[in-house]
Amino acid sequence: MPSHRAAPFAFLSACMLALAACGEPPPAAPEPAAVAPVPPPANAGSAPVEATPRPAPIPLPAPDWQPARIVVPEDPPARAALRAEALAAEADGRWIGPDPPGALDLHLALLAADPADAEASAGRERVGRALAMAFETARREGRLDEALRLAAVLAVAEPAGVEGRRKALDELQAALALVRLGHERQAAGAWLAPRGSSAVAAFREADARVPGLLPAREGLRAVETALLARAAAAAAEGRFDAAEQDLARAGRLRLDPARLQDARAALARQQAEAAAAALAEAEAAIARLDLQQADRSLALAERIDPQAPGLDELARRLALARRYGHFQPGQRFADALVGGGSGPEMVVVPHGRFTMGAVPGVDGARDNEGPPHPVRFERGFALAVHETTVAEFARFVAATGHVTVAERRGRSTVYDERSGRMLELRGAHWRHGFDGRSDAAPDDPVLHVAFADAAAYAEWLAVRSGQGYRLPAEAEFEYALRAGSETSWPWADPLPAGAAPGNLTGDGDRSPQGRRWGRPIRGWDDGSWGPAPVGRYPPEGFGTFDLIGNVSEWVEDCWHDSYRRAPNDGRAWVNPGCTERVVRGGSWASTLDQARSSFRLQVPADLSSARVGFRVARDL
Repeated sequence: MPSHRAAPFAFLSACMLALAACGEPPPAAPEPAAVAPVPPPANAGSAPVEATPRPAPIPLPAPDWQPARIVVPEDPPARAALRAEALAAEADGRWIGPDPPGALDLHLALLAADPADAEASAGRERVGRALAMAFETARREGRLDEALRLAAVLAVAEPAGVEGRRKALDELQAALALVRLGHERQAAGAWLAPRGSSAVAAFREADARVPGLLPAREGLRAVETALLARAAAAAAEGRFDAAEQDLARAGRLRLDPARLQDARAALARQQAEAAAAALAEAEAAIARLDLQQADRSLALAERIDPQAPGLDELARRLALARRYGHFQPGQRFADALVGGGSGPEMVVVPHGRFTMGAVPGVDGARDNEGPPHPVRFERGFALAVHETTVAEFARFVAATGHVTVAERRGRSTVYDERSGRMLELRGAHWRHGFDGRSDAAPDDPVLHVAFADAAAYAEWLAVRSGQGYRLPAEAEFEYALRAGSETSWPWADPLPAGAAPGNLTGDGDRSPQGRRWGRPIRGWDDGSWGPAPVGRYPPEGFGTFDLIGNVSEWVEDCWHDSYRRAPNDGRAWVNPGCTERVVRGGSWASTLDQARSSFRLQVPADLSSARVGFRVARDL
């Protein structure tokens, strides 16, 4: 503000000397990267509250400023010229003089010449209001020296308000001391805590003393800026929880909703992008069955954004991959084989648990079918949809030159219709039907194969496909046969109503020569005498065919006369070098008793018969 006096005001000098430190501009907020972390709020309520320094009240001695001495002429035109000069000074914001005189000097001179001069009185009031507004502006902006200068002028222009301005300056001095304390706390890292002794607490108290105090608002803004910067840095490093916490802290400052909204939107975008990237990596890991990496990536995506689109679906796919690899329960597939063609059609059997075996004596169960014990399949497995056919076995023989046990031995057990008994027949082998004489049809189940022949076929498939083909475990066979059933037979009642579900010894069967079964299943007419082409009967619960009947089948297990110490995870129970294996499932010559789900046979591994075939299983 321009001054027309050569010497400074005495009271201004005293005030400025007393408050020079408080009049310094507040220190700039530190760069976010260099700021110490916000102390945790734990025990903040019990932290000791730092005493707030309170400067001594500002003395306001009688000011030595006086209006400029101006001689007001009697001539009206000359007075009008002074009045015009006063108005021009007002327009320029030149309030005091003395050289040249200011608007206040001129209005006071005109009033001194004529106390009844209404225009001069109104001018003095206007200048007083303008000076008071300038005083309040300087006070809110924290410019203590300017506020002191204006207070000195107002002490002359508006002497009635001296005491109020003295108190206002006293509050400004204390508020500026709090601002400086706030910056010190901020530099020390005490941004938000401990409660009552933080930078924010000091800035807020300063703002309460002088509402709207600019340095206090700038201090709070500096804390907000540092919090937003730190949140952005945490988000860039993938620490989204920390970023969200800092945004919440910034929100509690309640300074700039639009700025905070922009920061939250940026964080949401970063979270969405990071979650999408993690989900893409999880999906790629599932595709290559790297399930550990898929699990890590999925967990990361969930931590980043629990509501990420596709999260639930990918979690479901990962759970399926753990159980079934690339497949789904009930899915049918056939593996490509090296050299052309494909393997047998397979169906995915779902994972689960069941009680294997039967209580001895219940529905004719035998001792070797117990004790019943729980078996749990942690993973699903694949089972051939139907028994291995003559055509499928022929491809194996053509590719490998395999000679079956029956061919090497020169005989196999066949059905003799004339006697109605099973007899050994020279020359019978896998190309023949159940009677050993006629040739088997391509879609008939292959017969006259020993355990070693079935195992060799499974091994060939494994080599040609690169997959884990094998014979099914006994537990797998019974689990698939039951397909959730807990009754003695795979169907709900001993005698199912309607069409026969499998090829067994029904009372409706007739041989080509009119022979009937000696102990037939009454009310059962399956339409076949001898094995039928695979897949003729209704599918079983898990999508397989002919587990119920048609031909009995080799499984991987060695024979054990009970289930004591049997595996409970569905694995085959094998002893190296065992000579007896297990045959499972009913055949075209089986009675109702032999069609029970738990029924099992002890068979020499080198047996070849018109009643026994096989199907393969595959690991997923």
